[in-house]
Amino acid sequence: MKRVKIFVHQPSINKIIGLELNLLLDEDANIIDAINEIDRVIKGKGNFPVLHYGSLLHMVYNPVEKRFYEQVAITAHIQSGQMLNLRANPTKELPDGITIILIPAGGCIGAWEEAIDYEKFLSASSKTST
Repeated sequence: MKRVKIFVHQPSINKIIGLELNLLLDEDANIIDAINEIDRVIKGKGNFPVLHYGSLLHMVYNPVEKRFYEQVAITAHIQSGQMLNLRANPTKELPDGITIILIPAGGCIGAWEEAIDYEKFLSASSKTST
């Protein structure tokens, strides 16, 4: 198991889970697995709190194109301070002790993409997880 610290900057999500989550994930876990774990925590406390989205992963990631939406800001660094580009390879295995900052709607982003339809998202997500 590995430890992953994630800060999610989104007020309505923060009201449910707080600003920081310390997750314990499988050794081969990637950022998608980490966000799915956050969604499990949120689901355990009720419905997803952001209108027009079914989950945090739905809000930030397009499973059809296998990439984060343009407006999503994501940074990550390991304990030595070295930065990792999770945007370039969302399925890359996360190292133990990584710290991730996820901002679903980055403030400095000019481009905005609409998330794919939730049913299409679920269908594409189930195909990539099998």
